[in-house]
Amino acid sequence: MKKSTFILGVISTFLVLIGGAFKIQHWPGAGICLTLGVVLFAFVYSIMLMIDKNALAQNSFQKFVNVITMVAMMLIPVSFLFKAQHWPGAGIGIFIGNFILLAMIPILFAHGSKESDPVKKLNFNNEAILLVLLTAFSFFIWLVLHSVS
Repeated sequence: MKKSTFILGVISTFLVLIGGAFKIQHWPGAGICLTLGVVLFAFVYSIMLMIDKNALAQNSFQKFVNVITMVAMMLIPVSFLFKAQHWPGAGIGIFIGNFILLAMIPILFAHGSKESDPVKKLNFNNEAILLVLLTAFSFFIWLVLHSVS
């Protein structure tokens, strides 16, 4: 399952990148390619990734983090697709997705501070820092797209 998840992630990322390049150049097929890539990423890859991660999860907190991460992985790309395609509701979806990520940051830091194992503590802190970077990048892209349209 890990190999198929990886392959699907690569294919969906490739489709999104090609669709984005086509969209920038105003070439035909951009919307179809971008939509297909985002749908594959958001609704197939994120679910497969969560299933793989939940198989390795050691406690219910890690499963909770995996589910919340999957929801954010579904909501934010779909919202950016809505923004790129000029469909209504994009701003609300991006805002809710970023709020979910922001809510997870203190939860991860608090849970990481309670860990006695230094490796697990470092993993939780790394996940929280990664979410900070992802949220900052998402806000930046949202602001850039918001100022353009």
